[in-house]
Amino acid sequence: MKKILSLLSILPLFLIAQSLPPGAGHLNVKDFGAKGDGITDDTAAIRKAVASVFEKGRYATPTFIYFPEGTYVVSGPIESKAEEFGWSGGWRAGMILWGESQDKTIIKLSDRNPAYGDPSNSNYVIATGSESDKRTKPGDKPLSGGGNRAFRHGIYHLTVDVGTGNPGAVGIDYVCSNRGSIEYVTIRSSDPQQAGAVGLQMTRNWPGPALIKNVAIEGFDYGITTSHAQYSMTFENIQLKGQHKAGVKDFYAQALFFRKLHSINQVPVFVLPNERNSLVLIDSVLEGGAPNAVAIEGKAIKYLRNVKIQGYGSTLSGVPNAPAANTLIQEYAYPAAIQNGSATMQPLPIEESPIFWSTDPEDFALVTDFGAAPGGEGDDAPGIQAAIDSGKPIVILPNGSYRISTPIILRGNVRLFMGTQSSIGPLDGDKSKVTIEVGAGTQSVNVEHLWIDGRVVHNSSRAAAFRHVDMNQGYENTAQGTGDVFFEDTIGKPIRILHPQRAFGRQVNCEFGDNPLIENHGGNLWLFGYKTEGQMPVLKNIGGKVELLGGFFYPLRAVNPNTPMIINEGGQMRLNYAMNGGKHNYPIQLQSASGKTLSPKEIGGRGPALLIDIP
Repeated sequence: MKKILSLLSILPLFLIAQSLPPGAGHLNVKDFGAKGDGITDDTAAIRKAVASVFEKGRYATPTFIYFPEGTYVVSGPIESKAEEFGWSGGWRAGMILWGESQDKTIIKLSDRNPAYGDPSNSNYVIATGSESDKRTKPGDKPLSGGGNRAFRHGIYHLTVDVGTGNPGAVGIDYVCSNRGSIEYVTIRSSDPQQAGAVGLQMTRNWPGPALIKNVAIEGFDYGITTSHAQYSMTFENIQLKGQHKAGVKDFYAQALFFRKLHSINQVPVFVLPNERNSLVLIDSVLEGGAPNAVAIEGKAIKYLRNVKIQGYGSTLSGVPNAPAANTLIQEYAYPAAIQNGSATMQPLPIEESPIFWSTDPEDFALVTDFGAAPGGEGDDAPGIQAAIDSGKPIVILPNGSYRISTPIILRGNVRLFMGTQSSIGPLDGDKSKVTIEVGAGTQSVNVEHLWIDGRVVHNSSRAAAFRHVDMNQGYENTAQGTGDVFFEDTIGKPIRILHPQRAFGRQVNCEFGDNPLIENHGGNLWLFGYKTEGQMPVLKNIGGKVELLGGFFYPLRAVNPNTPMIINEGGQMRLNYAMNGGKHNYPIQLQSASGKTLSPKEIGGRGPALLIDIP
């Protein structure tokens, strides 16, 4: 057990090598002919591996594509495509690339590649895409892959290197919908002069919501580019270094939420020309600067807190009362903060999501070794529970669909309950019988890369983290469920904190229904990146504390004039959010138990920069 990694603070970018155990149900690119020797052109082999994934389920159970340590040379794009033409132009949802380690698994573009030589006509190395209803045939203009059906794309634990002599190279062109992540990834250029166009590009329709976390971008003209008024993107623990034009540039009105950004640059860190942009930036350092440069350009709606800026001639452009240069910004809002009530609530403490892994093969239990069989006709609950009760700290559900008739209880020594993007559903079709219960244990437990066609119940004092998970029937805690809970890159509703508890959400997606999507009864709820869709209340706070940093609320259709967006009854709230309803906005944005309401006109603009303490 000495080789176990357990981190409560995600500070280093490089996580321990995450090699998947044999039998986990993943595809290995070397089985498709990839060499990873730094010499052989592995483009065709990797494309073959990617295309093979889409022969199976790509929504609930897209298969991990695994890259062992090595350098995989490519000469052309790696795209989430099943074919070159046909339905959706070949684009598919659910491409998950999983490297063995961030620093030793490298996808490298061949040097001086003619297809990447023109910065005015850039070309990507890796691209995810959205499915559409269009069909194409040879001779048709290729589809871009933009859209809002780019579900569950993930890129993990690897480096993308655009090589040398490729000024038109884009490292990753990412579009993702509702759930997906790039995590523990380095995107770099090996050429300090012809550094490449963009490290991480998100300018096709429609980026997000998705989570970008523990990512380093080195070089390029732009580190990150975004566009579009919908949806939102959440970033945490990001390093930007050595960009030529800007660290982050938006071309329209993207909602961007950053925590723990560390930029070392001479050029502006943010260029946000549209006043409809929404930027949240907290717990960050922007250093390097130049005396004639501004750290953050543009009139975007901004909320900054605990941001240290060094070396720049000025901090913000185009806004009144900008903080002085070379200073620590304790808290700043533009437009000025709207305050209601006594404004006594302080920011909530922030905890990092627990992380757990092991390099010891003896620490893993596969549920298939205990009788569970993905895709079978029988009840998989006994086999899954037996694996949990085996005493192993890591329980793996190999890729596929599992069916259960009784609750699964996470208890004892289990620290990580993980699918290689697997699903758990009802044996008899009754989703109410599918329950994943957080039971007794002495240490935290993680649930990762699963589609749970049921609900999650927190019934103990142990902390639990749900990362890259669908919870189709939502989450709730019992009176015994007092342990901290973490939601990170999740889909599912309702989230119901029914008893006092600390909850932390990062990139949480909830959609549709009649009742509030999230309820907080007496708990402390911290949300960083929260996107909704539909015409119901998005948040109800009853006697608790809520801090929302970066919400994105999208009604889609006309809202009942009596339906408030956010409800507060006897609690305190600090809120920062953007809206994209257009003519279909919430007539009542905030409502308190006393009957006090705030309308869009009273708040103004796309959303408030900050709203404190609603009585």
